[in-house]
Amino acid sequence: WLAYILVLIVNGGEAPNHTTLRNCLHWVASSWPYPRSEEELAALPPPRIFKSHMPYRMALGGDPAANPCKYVYIARNPKDVAVSYYHFERNQAWSGHYDGPWEHWLKIFCEGRVQRGSWFDHVLGWWRASRESSNILFLKYEDLYRDFDNQVRRMARFLGYEMPPESLSKIRRKTSFEQMRRTAFSNMHEIKGLEGFFRKGRIGSWREQFTPEQSAAFDRLYARRMAGTGLDFDFT
Repeated sequence: WLAYILVLIVNGGEAPNHTTLRNCLHWVASSWPYPRSEEELAALPPPRIFKSHMPYRMALGGDPAANPCKYVYIARNPKDVAVSYYHFERNQAWSGHYDGPWEHWLKIFCEGRVQRGSWFDHVLGWWRASRESSNILFLKYEDLYRDFDNQVRRMARFLGYEMPPESLSKIRRKTSFEQMRRTAFSNMHEIKGLEGFFRKGRIGSWREQFTPEQSAAFDRLYARRMAGTGLDFDFT
């Protein structure tokens, strides 16, 4: 979702012709869609949008505070992340295909024993850095979901782009959940095993998966790990 919004911001609300979303992004930490050398990456015309799932300490380009890149980081409330990630790993054949029960998944998620480690470490690493570095924009999924126009304007200002009403209207329409799921540019159907990439995209769908006991235990973990950070999330 964020990637498509960024592509549209830098292209005035229009998706590039004759390509797909994944080909508009450069995922250096992966061989997807294929490996690229430093020389190939340096030769790409600007603006270049790089995708990454890395924690702050492993950020692309080294220390973000010491380079001219701009970083847009988006975080989502951890209960929804746990559920979304669980279904992603169960449904995507190429990603490792987790086939264990939800109870076990929640346990290893809380312990940080999943790909890319602890949600708390990952999010708080970027959060703390964003408070000290002007080239890091920290976003919340819930804010983007509920206050789309203002958050897109915020991104555009951060990246140095104008956001006229007509461009904002195009971005809002093209990046709606249903539109992205239907559109060949963004739905990832060209990749075998990713046909179910889009699931729900809502806030609060964790309520359909967590038991009351699991929710209460997670709340205790959340309160302990987030205490004193100045960061909080909307779970509703």
